[in-house]
Amino acid sequence: MPGYLAIIAGKDEYLVDQDGRACFEKAKKAAGADAEAEVISGQIIRVEDARPLEVQFTESVKTLSMFGGRRVIWLRNFNLVSDSVQAKSEDVKESLANMLKVASEADASVSIVISATPYDGRRKDLVNLKAEATDFILHASPSKGQYDKGEGQADAQMALAVERLKSLGVKFDRVVPEVIVGRVGQSTRLVLGECEKLATYVGPGGTIKQSDVLLLVPTFGEGDFFEPIEALAERDLKWGMESLDRYFFNEDSSRPLLAALQNRLRLLIQIRCLADSGDFRLSEAGLPKGQFEAASGRHGPTFGSAAKSSANLFSQHPWYVSNKLAPSAARYTLAELVDLQLACADCFDASNRGEDESSVRAMFLRALAVKRSA
Repeated sequence: MPGYLAIIAGKDEYLVDQDGRACFEKAKKAAGADAEAEVISGQIIRVEDARPLEVQFTESVKTLSMFGGRRVIWLRNFNLVSDSVQAKSEDVKESLANMLKVASEADASVSIVISATPYDGRRKDLVNLKAEATDFILHASPSKGQYDKGEGQADAQMALAVERLKSLGVKFDRVVPEVIVGRVGQSTRLVLGECEKLATYVGPGGTIKQSDVLLLVPTFGEGDFFEPIEALAERDLKWGMESLDRYFFNEDSSRPLLAALQNRLRLLIQIRCLADSGDFRLSEAGLPKGQFEAASGRHGPTFGSAAKSSANLFSQHPWYVSNKLAPSAARYTLAELVDLQLACADCFDASNRGEDESSVRAMFLRALAVKRSA
């Protein structure tokens, strides 16, 4: 058995490399100042590259120090456990099995760190070594959408975004880290890069607003954010009209926007109903802590299935409801939200006549220019 074995795997190269480096430094410190440290690139481009990598890694692990010192080896960016055509080759699988066998049977004077990315979570090659590993870190896959339940990566990315923004000396609205992750959460490196871009935009001591993120940060991967919906939620007429200019500059059809807006409105209507019945205390600051969970206990069974759906408020992430949706619901009456939902249906009909942009603009003007009291 090696003296230390760390295995880190995941699809996000930044997070995997960050933890791999931390384990490598930890192993070097434990091995002492006289230890030999080596970093081996574990990437292959062709099937033929696997065998030379196997030989290099095997020789490195089995070549002990002449003076009895310790060795620390980091097999970095290991991609033989990915979902690529090369990784599915029988030759590559054979080399992978041989390398993992060498790692598990290494001398106690050798410490090994394996950071594997991209990682195919269906494969069990690395998981089979979990019991033998000193440290075993398996990162969650990138969220397919903002605030997906059960996705730990989004929480890690938001914490990193907060840390990076603070280190850059800027202030930011509380929803900014979440909105950034919602836009580019498929890649942690992009999350941090966009933090730096936004900090440069507002300047030292400036404040990053949600509208800045929606204006400057492009949607990446499977993100489904639409700036006009956020402008409508903020009840900001000027921002709403400008966001529609940007939306229709790139899109001909209003249907994706309307579909997303209807999903949002379904949730806002449910929140507004619970507020009007006394279950929620709405404000611009969101819901008081624990109020969503309490209401879920009282009314959750009425909604039936816990499958995530805009038809079931209690299937949503508590933070999303309490801090993102609730302030929006506080800005509208129930009658206004119902009117908006009906107006979306009218806009779908107008889309059939080719009146996408004009109908949506009219809806936004009616909703944002005049407030109804009841």
